[in-house]
Amino acid sequence: MQVSQSVKFAALIVVLTTLYFLARGLFGDGGEAVDAVAPARFTVVTQTVSPQTWQAEIVVRGRTAAERKVIVRAEIAGAVAATPTPEGASVRKGDVLCQIEVNARQAELAEARAALNKARLDYNAAVKLHEGGFRSDTAVAAAKAALDLAVASTERTGIILSKTKISAPFDGVFDHRNVEIGDFLSVGDPCGTVIQRSPFLVIGAVSEKDVAKISKNDRGVARLATGEIIEGVVRFVAAAADPATRTFTVELQVPNEDGALRDGVTADFTIFAKKRTAHHIPRSSLTLGDDGGIGVRTLGADGAVQFKPVRLLGEDPSGVWVGGLDGATQLIVRGQDFVSAGQMVEAVDVEAIKAGPNLDAGATP
Repeated sequence: MQVSQSVKFAALIVVLTTLYFLARGLFGDGGEAVDAVAPARFTVVTQTVSPQTWQAEIVVRGRTAAERKVIVRAEIAGAVAATPTPEGASVRKGDVLCQIEVNARQAELAEARAALNKARLDYNAAVKLHEGGFRSDTAVAAAKAALDLAVASTERTGIILSKTKISAPFDGVFDHRNVEIGDFLSVGDPCGTVIQRSPFLVIGAVSEKDVAKISKNDRGVARLATGEIIEGVVRFVAAAADPATRTFTVELQVPNEDGALRDGVTADFTIFAKKRTAHHIPRSSLTLGDDGGIGVRTLGADGAVQFKPVRLLGEDPSGVWVGGLDGATQLIVRGQDFVSAGQMVEAVDVEAIKAGPNLDAGATP
């Protein structure tokens, strides 16, 4: 069966039409070839940041306090016979602050000493008679027991008499006296308060986020409301938080050899934590990861975007200090919120932008 000429002609027209449209797709209207161009990469601005030595500075609000502050109390009852040390006076350990009336206590000591002398003579005589065979072992033992009892009685009476003198327990200042001559003191009643001059403390409270940065023996500087500026070291960091405020007590120990510092003065002190390695980055470069964690986006050697989680360590007017980055890092500082991990991008260094025409992140280079 032969195909008609009209059918052949129609088929030829279809083939030519198809070839025409294929040619337009490859060469365009003007006949010029159109290259297959890959989509342009997103442009970001980067900044190279290197590790630096960083030292946290924790500012604490607090007050001064004596390292030792003791209320000296009566250990025996009696009327106050004398107050030989005035308030505010410097005292040495053992100085008498309050004198309680002796009354019969001196006579009781004399009586105890007389009994001791008699017991000692009786014992010596018993020993000599025992050596001559005129006293039994039992008699010597009884004399020895009487002597020991007299010794103990004398010591006890002497201790009681000594407690009529209420003395300073250490060198310092007799800061406050609670009694006057003629007042009656019962056991436990206060005579006065003694404060140790040096060293002194500056006590404050730090938050939960700052306490881990502070260690014993860290250096600190305190500025007092009275104008003094003093340096010291951290003596104590609390292991447990105050249940009401969730803060931790910190004590800075400072010298006070001249006695100029006073207890209870308001103070601000700065603690300088141990030095560590960190990166200083622009605050605006921080972003959030897919899990909601804080981090930064960086550029790998292959030009691919990477997300690096970081720890915020501190801040200053020019940026923030972070931990978690290793070595020199090509940090994306503009356009980081418009790219994702693994994406290939074009990078322009921020220094090149400063030196030449401005190029916004996202533009085609």
